Amino acid sequence: MMRGKSLVVGLGVIFSVILILGCSSSENDGESSSGSQNQEKYGQEAKSVDSAAMPQIPSEGGTEEPRFQVSSDGSHGGISVSGSGSISVEPDLAVLNVGVEAIGKTVSSARSEAASAMDVVVSSLKKEGVLEKDIQTQRLDIYPRYEYQEVLTGSRPTSKQVLTGYSVTNSARVKIRDLSKVGKIVDNAAESGGDFVRINGISFNVEDTQQYMPNLRKEAVQKARIKAAEYAASAGVKLGSLRSLTEVGAPSPYTPSVMDNQMRAMSAPTESHISGGELQITVTVFTVFDID
Repeated sequence: MMRGKSLVVGLGVIFSVILILGCSSSENDGESSSGSQNQEKYGQEAKSVDSAAMPQIPSEGGTEEPRFQVSSDGSHGGISVSGSGSISVEPDLAVLNVGVEAIGKTVSSARSEAASAMDVVVSSLKKEGVLEKDIQTQRLDIYPRYEYQEVLTGSRPTSKQVLTGYSVTNSARVKIRDLSKVGKIVDNAAESGGDFVRINGISFNVEDTQQYMPNLRKEAVQKARIKAAEYAASAGVKLGSLRSLTEVGAPSPYTPSVMDNQMRAMSAPTESHISGGELQITVTVFTVFDID
């Protein structure tokens, strides 16, 4: 009887173990199947996102290949070139930079000497036909002058800054319209002010350049168009219409100074020879042409 009961209990335990193992295997298979399905699902989504994010590059020779470059702002690229128009002309204006410098023990004495010297210079300019409106003060400076002197401090020599006086400078910009009298005007100004005079330079200019602008601009645009056409032909594309045009800078026909800066006035037995020569006026444009 006892053996029968033990046999029944043993069979029950074995059946329970088999049942538990079977359920566990079923759950694992379900999770594995669900994980595989999720992985496949999300993998497809990731692949779809990656594919959408990547730029589509057409194959070489494909029908989708662009004919011209597209910039980041969506505008089409083109051919960018510059062109210049220039002309050489004779100047009609001379600009003289003249001034005086006086040194004195006091500000008052230095200023008085500088004022007297400048009055004489201006008078000499007016005598030669220079108009009041063509004489413009550029600078008036007053500053102290120092020297370093060696002094004994105890038994050791040291340097000490000592005020020795004051310097006053007054400079003007003078327009000379009669170029045949430039040398004479400069010489008279230098002689009238004596050792106080400083000739800081002279330059030549064309006062009104607007009369040359229409032809120079036309020439600049024509040269830019010719250059763009040459680039288009070399690249094997067709030149389109003009998209934009910008004039770069402004014409500046000034010449550099023909006299050394801060040249001290010296009397000369003959008139100084000063020639204006020629000036070059240039207009430059920057253009962008479309590609058809």
